Amino acid sequence: MSDVDPFAKFRELLEKEHQFPLEYTHKIIGKNSPIFLQSVAEFESKHIGLRRVGERISASGNHLALTYEYLAATPDDVIELQKETQKINDLIYVI
Repeated sequence: MSDVDPFAKFRELLEKEHQFPLEYTHKIIGKNSPIFLQSVAEFESKHIGLRRVGERISASGNHLALTYEYLAATPDDVIELQKETQKINDLIYVI
């Protein structure tokens, strides 16, 4: 197992380009499915300070894009949000 932090460059970029605390915009796209919606509900309940500010269904109705604002005190808060996002079932993209 490697000891390399896969988020090291992201952390460095956050520290260089942003001043914390930060209102971080987080967008995810997933399948428009009950599995995705349930997983998103669980994700939202775990993150105090996470606020859904947008929701859009694709023209075909197959995908759902969700936009959030998140008050992050540190770069590690943003990284933790990213890690938890990857656990969402039926997730397609994180922007």
